[in-house]
Amino acid sequence: MDYALWCLLGTLYGILLGVIPMAGAGTAMLLVFSFAGYFEPNPYYGLIFLISVIAASSTADSYTSLLTGIPGASTTAASIIDGYKMSKNGEAAKAIGIAMADSTFNGIFFGLLAFALLPFYAPVIYKFGVPELFMFMTLSIASVAFIVSKNFWLSCCAILIGAFIGLIGIDPQTQGPRFAFGTLYLQDGVPIIMMIAGLFGVPELISGFHLGKNRPAPINNYFAQLFSGFRATLRFWKDSVRGGFIGFVAGMLPGVGPVGDMLAYGATVKANPKEKFGVGNPRGLAGCEGANNAQKAGSLIPTVLFGIPASPFAAIFMAMCITFGLDVGNPFMLEDKKFLSLLGYGFVGATILTFFICIFTSKLLVKILEIPYPIYAFIIFAIIIYTCQSYTGLYMDYVTLACCSVLGLFCFKFKISRPAILLTYIIIDKWLNLGQQMDTMYEIPQLMTRPLFLVLLSGVLFLVYRSITQKNKGIDYA
Repeated sequence: MDYALWCLLGTLYGILLGVIPMAGAGTAMLLVFSFAGYFEPNPYYGLIFLISVIAASSTADSYTSLLTGIPGASTTAASIIDGYKMSKNGEAAKAIGIAMADSTFNGIFFGLLAFALLPFYAPVIYKFGVPELFMFMTLSIASVAFIVSKNFWLSCCAILIGAFIGLIGIDPQTQGPRFAFGTLYLQDGVPIIMMIAGLFGVPELISGFHLGKNRPAPINNYFAQLFSGFRATLRFWKDSVRGGFIGFVAGMLPGVGPVGDMLAYGATVKANPKEKFGVGNPRGLAGCEGANNAQKAGSLIPTVLFGIPASPFAAIFMAMCITFGLDVGNPFMLEDKKFLSLLGYGFVGATILTFFICIFTSKLLVKILEIPYPIYAFIIFAIIIYTCQSYTGLYMDYVTLACCSVLGLFCFKFKISRPAILLTYIIIDKWLNLGQQMDTMYEIPQLMTRPLFLVLLSGVLFLVYRSITQKNKGIDYA
């Protein structure tokens, strides 16, 4: 019963934050740091709360995209193309129906697919030796840097920035301070909460001021249009499932997940060449909304298995789990049946709860969208500052947050991949340690006899080659 209560609370919290423009799962989870102490008696309460927040916010963030034309999160940008046009054409409730049904179906299906199969991944993981794990991490960094950015040198710059920040602290080899600049504060490294807040939270909040002040579209003939949207989802089920599959696969690739909805929308357009899109076509909305929740489920797989977060929200999830004492990324966690069951039941349960809550409270949720953006942007910003300064309570908390925010705004302005910086920052120490182990334990001829290592190496080389030769062809998710 306690777990069901925390699932419900996480769902309600996720819906509330999801509806706010430019908030989404990342900001919602970032604010959880401010009351993480409530979960200390039982870390599994925190786990089911977090997974419920992810599922609920991933569905609710469609509201602001559909009704105002302002992204609820980066993963719902594609919904604006046809969804907001439907709302302007007087079909707002129909658009909501498509989004809710689409997100719910794909959330349940791909959520079960992701978490039910986690125990079966263990034999695969155990085939990863030191060389394979080192190269997998290299491939993850290359993916997030060279796929999502248009510029090879800016991608390299992002990796170097992330590596430098990640190396700040105590050197595990010498046990001496490293890039601490003579301060005791930095000997523990740059706190992950400051990095995430500065790189993503603050820039996203500020960008919201430049997205216009659109009033929510009116909702007419609510239930009639709503059921019309349900029927449309059934009619376009192929587009929905295709979008969910694309979102799921994109979610597992570091850095690619946040644009999974755009990839799904593009696939829908290509699969229906005779149809006209961008004019309020429900098929276009069905195609991209299918990717939303599926992407979240996919992003958690490399996070849980390898400790390599595929998206910014996954990095926060991992950091929060570690705070709760749950060693995410350790293969032995796959033997924790309680951990695995709560992941699956929490995600699926929250997805179903979100569907019914959103359906029966849509007109109330629209009232939240009528609140001027500066008001809740200020509130969220104040909570972020409070959360970050509670790290030590010293003035250096403010200084670190300010520096990380300046870095985030600079990268946002000049399209330097922030996901690449974050991922490199998180895994650089582990990556270097594996590299040293590989250097001492294996000769090059030995490495050339390991098929999985060679496959991963080929992937890295291909991404580097593609980034150098295909200029201005990236996804450009800065």
